Amino acid sequence: MDVVKLGKKIREERKKLFLKQGDISGDEFSKGYISLIEKGKINPSLKALDFIANKLNKPLVYFLDDDYKDKAELMEEIGMYKKVLKLVIESRKSLDSGNYNDAIMLYEKALECKVDDFTLNIISFYLGRTYVKIENYKSALDLFKKCLPYFAESSSYEILVEIYYNLGLCYGNLQNFTTSLTYYLKAIDEFEKSSIINYELKCRILYSIGTLYNKMGELIKSRDYYLNCLNCATKTNTVNYIAKCNNGLGLVSYKLKEYKDALKYIRKSLVISKALNIKSDIANEYNYLGFVYTDLKKYDIAKKYFFYSYAIYKDLSDKLGMAYNLTELGRIEFYTENYDKALEYINASMNIVKELNEEEEMGRLYILLGCIHLKLKDFDSSMSELTKSVEILKKLGLKRDLSDAYKALGNLYIDIGKPDLASENFNKSIELLCDYYK
Repeated sequence: MDVVKLGKKIREERKKLFLKQGDISGDEFSKGYISLIEKGKINPSLKALDFIANKLNKPLVYFLDDDYKDKAELMEEIGMYKKVLKLVIESRKSLDSGNYNDAIMLYEKALECKVDDFTLNIISFYLGRTYVKIENYKSALDLFKKCLPYFAESSSYEILVEIYYNLGLCYGNLQNFTTSLTYYLKAIDEFEKSSIINYELKCRILYSIGTLYNKMGELIKSRDYYLNCLNCATKTNTVNYIAKCNNGLGLVSYKLKEYKDALKYIRKSLVISKALNIKSDIANEYNYLGFVYTDLKKYDIAKKYFFYSYAIYKDLSDKLGMAYNLTELGRIEFYTENYDKALEYINASMNIVKELNEEEEMGRLYILLGCIHLKLKDFDSSMSELTKSVEILKKLGLKRDLSDAYKALGNLYIDIGKPDLASENFNKSIELLCDYYK
């Protein structure tokens, strides 16, 4: 032990017993000698230290080992860890039963306990994941950022990968796609470097990157990650991701206007999802089939699939899924020139996404509203809605949808007799579209 620390420890123990330096000196060791030891001026001999330890009713090892704990301290520490373990077990039970608020309260109580850094950081990680479950992404972010430095310096690689993944998930749900992508890519990079054997985690990360690239309009990159995920899921028999990847590849193929491939992938996915009875995925796949048949102008078939999807989402109380279907039903009514019915569907969808603060879908809905009001010759409403859509979609970096917004603005400027502004917006739309399909 460092002589200064040793001296300080001896002084503290002496004062706890209300003893003076003279009380622990003797024939061989003077008061002055004790004083020099306590000030860290000299290193006592083993004989002197044993003499002092006896005077202070401590074993010699207490002063030689920094980590030594007496029985009372040890029992107190064991009691604290038992308390933490009980709180964590109770919180996990609350999670399993869906009582997320109870789980959060229990985790927060556990964080108040005086335990080691690893335990506190792992509890912070579990608490962050619980906040993700209740979609409180800002609170989750704070916790993941707090425990990230600790796990980045430790050898807990799988937890580090999970933290990177969850940071990507949170930023994505908060519409910050660029930062989300950064953390997802860090997650897969760390996974590959660390030789982790967790196939579900690898598939989850690859699928999330594919989905984010899809959302951002990077379709070729999206397809590459979906295929990579599908390959991993097939080799490891991770069945749910085989379905998810076929679903994602179907959507990419649809966006690339490769409709035959789109139908092939989506139907494969639908077969697996039905076999596994994953209702949310079934609803999603019906939705994508509706997209394809809308583009193929088979509107009756498309509407059938959108209604199927809407019914499942309603049964699941998934408001955002319901909104997506209302949007597409409104789009079909717009294409078939039933503008009043189109407005009914679109406004119903807008009410839901505003409640959920889903800016991405808001941006798309403003395009549709702008186009409908353009057809109805309500140019002021059309201008206001299309301008809002450009602001939202530009902020989110959604190239394909932003291209549609600029194209709609071009059509508006044609109708109100401003060809120069129309040309400017058409050019912006084309540039984005070329970048989207490159």
